[in-house]
Amino acid sequence: MGRCCVPNCRGNYENGPKVRLFSFPREAKRRVEWQRAVRRSDVDVRLFKDPKVCERHFKSEHLRTTSTYTDCDGRTIEAPMKLTRLTPDAFPAIFPDCPSYISDSRMSREEPELKRKRTENELLQKAIHESQAAFQKEEKQYKVCNLRELISRVNERPNKKFWCTTACETCLIVAHIEAALQAPEMLVSVVVTEDLSVSVYFKCAPLVSDDVCIPDKVRDVRVLDNLLDSVERYCEKKARQQEDKVGGVLRLVLFLLDDICDDELHDDERADALIFLKEQCKLLTKKSSGVRYPARAFSF
Repeated sequence: MGRCCVPNCRGNYENGPKVRLFSFPREAKRRVEWQRAVRRSDVDVRLFKDPKVCERHFKSEHLRTTSTYTDCDGRTIEAPMKLTRLTPDAFPAIFPDCPSYISDSRMSREEPELKRKRTENELLQKAIHESQAAFQKEEKQYKVCNLRELISRVNERPNKKFWCTTACETCLIVAHIEAALQAPEMLVSVVVTEDLSVSVYFKCAPLVSDDVCIPDKVRDVRVLDNLLDSVERYCEKKARQQEDKVGGVLRLVLFLLDDICDDELHDDERADALIFLKEQCKLLTKKSSGVRYPARAFSF
């Protein structure tokens, strides 16, 4: 077991504290920095084969006790390290019980490049901690473990115009209901069961579409929000397609009526009836309510 070469330090000596030791850097520039920091009056540190400095002489920001990495979801994970390590810009700076020529003055200042690296490392560590705090806050705010928590979170969120929500002990149902000629009709529904499994139905049949990605389970309120938005867009697309289909049929009918009206083989009464039918079709093709019938359409 090695010993600390700093004057008056008892690190790893008999009856001294058991400490983690660090060898001088191999890089010439940093090695000179350490040699200037650890000056001894009795011997030249440069003559030592493998001089070491213990952890007691480094600032806390220069000691790494955890490691971090970012997973595929962009989350930064921090885990404790088995052994303490030094940051790349670390240098001996704390000398308790040492001679004044070490404690009071250092022959060299912290070089600009080392200072820049140290500052960047401090900013990086700060950003990592802030990111972890934000992630933990989001986890607490949006994650759910059971159906009861999901229902509670849904009730706390603003109501969506498109959806109606109902809940019971066994499931959560979010549905869109449309007015019909007779009874209201459930157009689409999203059902979350006790185990947080999800099913989506369109007109009472399971929804299968490349436009809607249906998760197996909902363990995050944001997942449910994204699903509802996706289903709503799907319904709007279907409605536009239906309008286009009806419009196409009406335009075909108008074309045929025009063709019949141009035929001189019908009497005046039939001609008036055809004109009325044409005006009806034109009215159906208009979205606005500003369409008016010509007086001739009411004369038969």
